[in-house]
Amino acid sequence: MTQLELLLSATFRMFPPIILAGLGGLLSFRIGMLNIALEGMMLLGAFFAVVVSYLTGSAWFGLLAATLLGGALGFLFALFNLRFNANNIVTGVAVNILSLGLTTYFLRVLFGVRGAFSSPRIVGLPLIRIPILDHIPVLRVLSGQSVLVYVAIGLTFAVHYFLYHTPAGLRVRAVGKHPMAAATAGVDVERLKYFCLVSSGLLSGMGGAHLSLGQLTMFTENMTNGRGFIALAATIFGQNTPIGTFAGSLIFGFADALTLRLQTINLPPHLLQMVPYVLTLLVLLAVALKSRTRAVKASAKASKE
Repeated sequence: MTQLELLLSATFRMFPPIILAGLGGLLSFRIGMLNIALEGMMLLGAFFAVVVSYLTGSAWFGLLAATLLGGALGFLFALFNLRFNANNIVTGVAVNILSLGLTTYFLRVLFGVRGAFSSPRIVGLPLIRIPILDHIPVLRVLSGQSVLVYVAIGLTFAVHYFLYHTPAGLRVRAVGKHPMAAATAGVDVERLKYFCLVSSGLLSGMGGAHLSLGQLTMFTENMTNGRGFIALAATIFGQNTPIGTFAGSLIFGFADALTLRLQTINLPPHLLQMVPYVLTLLVLLAVALKSRTRAVKASAKASKE
């Protein structure tokens, strides 16, 4: 492979946690709720994927455990927000702190280590080779990737189809924009919100499993390292659409891959590790400026009329 192809291959290897959590954040946005608990859902999923893979010798059981635990956290997040009317920002912060505390505690209790845990008994997710792509320039970067790379791409189109081509997707969009009108039309608003928030957790847990079993076969404390918030930035960049979120996730995945490639040259590693987060800030700044410009133009047009 050329240097460009190696960089693109690393981009696809890095982007699944971002797009999966981003799709979860997108579903939350669509019902009118900002879900900053994506980080905690990913972290808990990453940890228990390793635990179950270590105990059972099966990456698939690890992936299933990560997905279900992410969904459980999604349900907990929904319960506090919808049943007990808690503030979703406070609840999201609480979920993130809870996940960080639980994973740190269980890492020491179950395995007696601090910082990181790895073992030959941890089975990683399989790589899928696509022979037809192996000899096609550029496209061959899509061959030999973790199974969750292809799952993430498929789920992007599945969520797009769900939102824009099914009655349930229409109801979700209606609930996000006009919940009272949707309720008047007979839509079960609370049930749809539970569905979206639990789905958000399931997707985030799956993204966490890719971090610990797809990219690596180990767990380190706080290994999500802000990727849940980067996923939210990708969602905002993509204007709350699945395809836009996919594009934003590829950009942030490219930044991660570029960081790894640049570590081969003599630059301070801490400076290189800032690249994805600086890019996140720049993207959010650009979106904010664009929204402000639109608001100013709309105000000027309304005043003229």
